[in-house]
Amino acid sequence: MRRALSVLLLLLPLSAISVEKRCGWLENPTPANLWLIDSESEWTLSIQGKGFINEDSIEKMPTIDDNEFVRTNGNYGFSCVCLNVKTNKQRSEILEVYGGEQLLLKKCLEDPSIYKKIPLR
Repeated sequence: MRRALSVLLLLLPLSAISVEKRCGWLENPTPANLWLIDSESEWTLSIQGKGFINEDSIEKMPTIDDNEFVRTNGNYGFSCVCLNVKTNKQRSEILEVYGGEQLLLKKCLEDPSIYKKIPLR
């Protein structure tokens, strides 16, 4: 019993390590299309016709304040966020969202690693 508990305690930190904090542009250019663009990649969250990669993640997405949202296509556009996620790096997909927060647009605009990736398509 003690050994099983020890193994369990060793594995718990490994599950916490798999959560990544990724910050960048949250782009929603058209219905059901959603990406996070950070310094490393353009991460897919949702694709029209396929939906969210993980439907449970929708509830864990941050609420977006219209004052910090740039409209590029009617009600669609982009904002600046940090998300706590699990990713598939080979496919540039976000497999699960654990939470996150919207940041001021200024934060992404002042980040040299993502400034030029602003989603003005």
